[in-house]
Amino acid sequence: MPTLPEMYPVWTDAENTRVYGMDHDDEKSIWFTGSLNKLHRYWPKAGKMETIPIPGDHGGSQCLWVGGKVYVLPQLHPKITVYDVAADRVRLLEKPFPEANIWWGHKDAKRGLLYLQDRSRPCLAVWDVAEDRSEVFSYPEAGTLPSIRETGWPERLEAIWVAGEPAGHRVYFDPEVRRFVAEDREAIPPLWPGAEEERYIVNYKEGRLTRLDRQTGERHERDVPGWEKIFGFIGGGVFWRGWQLNNLSTYGRGYQYDEKTGKYVQVKENPNIGVDGQLYHFMNRFIAYHPESDTFDFLIPDVPADRYPQLCYNHVMDGELYITSNDIFSKEKGRALGAVEGPVGQLMVLQSHEVER
Repeated sequence: MPTLPEMYPVWTDAENTRVYGMDHDDEKSIWFTGSLNKLHRYWPKAGKMETIPIPGDHGGSQCLWVGGKVYVLPQLHPKITVYDVAADRVRLLEKPFPEANIWWGHKDAKRGLLYLQDRSRPCLAVWDVAEDRSEVFSYPEAGTLPSIRETGWPERLEAIWVAGEPAGHRVYFDPEVRRFVAEDREAIPPLWPGAEEERYIVNYKEGRLTRLDRQTGERHERDVPGWEKIFGFIGGGVFWRGWQLNNLSTYGRGYQYDEKTGKYVQVKENPNIGVDGQLYHFMNRFIAYHPESDTFDFLIPDVPADRYPQLCYNHVMDGELYITSNDIFSKEKGRALGAVEGPVGQLMVLQSHEVER
């Protein structure tokens, strides 16, 4: 059986709730936040953390660094929090439109742009970092644009996944002409000419794994071991050094998220109970799948028994992997605390290299 790459837990002197999406700057430090009024800057080589105070009503689902500024994406919160690193100044800016529900995005550092996908309606906000202003573009209907295989594909195009029924599709935005110029609706997405991609694409849905082979087109499906026994949610992940790594939660699907209102609707009598009979939380491990050998494993940090770092978001920088966490173990209760208990704990970064001494 293939062996998982070695990972190193680094405990820091900062605390927060569960921490969210990360980004790095040109000095090779990593930025992220949680639900508290704290913005964290982590230096991986030194294993050191800086913490900057920011307003508490920030959302914080993802941080994006570009042009010397850190943008804290707001979800449904009324303002976008922006930290100017050189000036050590925090500003609150208007969202692209008042009801915008922005959880994630991508950056084009070369052109100073942020691509922010909205969850309240089918549109993309393109944010100009120099001007700190945005323009909103509605997604075109599927089938109304030429295939990306039939058009030119300059490096500047941004590919955006658009959800839909029965299946979603990708559209391609050109920042020079400020519009969507192409699409594709293929199960195996086409590659930008000259790009190097992994052979396999791995996806999860409701306890089933799908592996797509770029070379042969083969589609392989199988059940995921541990589904609805150990965990009930498989979240975001990364393909790294031959492994597909994804975070896990004991969530028992007690709530359903309403994309239009941004609220969670209760669908079970006790929605906070997880698949293990305890209050649900993100787990202290990632599920690891090796597509070449079709084998599963778990990536579990080597920590003391009275620690429970809930691993959630990951980031790759210069080929190295970083996974952030906060410790949710309660010595008083002798267990990991549930999400509903709002645990605040010491931050740990699980990283693929040792700290330099």
